[in-house]
Amino acid sequence: MEPLRGEVWDAHVRGAGTHSFVILTVNPMITRLGTVTAVLVTGSAGPQYTHIPLGAEAGLTEHAESYANATDLHTIPKPRLHNRRGRLVGAEMASLERAIRTYLGL
Repeated sequence: MEPLRGEVWDAHVRGAGTHSFVILTVNPMITRLGTVTAVLVTGSAGPQYTHIPLGAEAGLTEHAESYANATDLHTIPKPRLHNRRGRLVGAEMASLERAIRTYLGL
């Protein structure tokens, strides 16, 4: 199963173990590439302009509250993705996109 933009997947990261990530790569590119770009999900709130709160649809259970950290971008080989958790709702994805544009100055 190919990941889709806005989905939450678990991935094994060398030296750090398994973590949850939100997929950012646009869907047409996912099928053509061997990697995806994603942001780390954390249980730490952090600044509201970089840490986007995620609801139940994201499928996360490790923390009482989970956040997509727009400052923690990763390129992940697709074979390292191993468990689809859920998907961000539209407003969460829009907030994450704004946070990433702000963080990167785009």
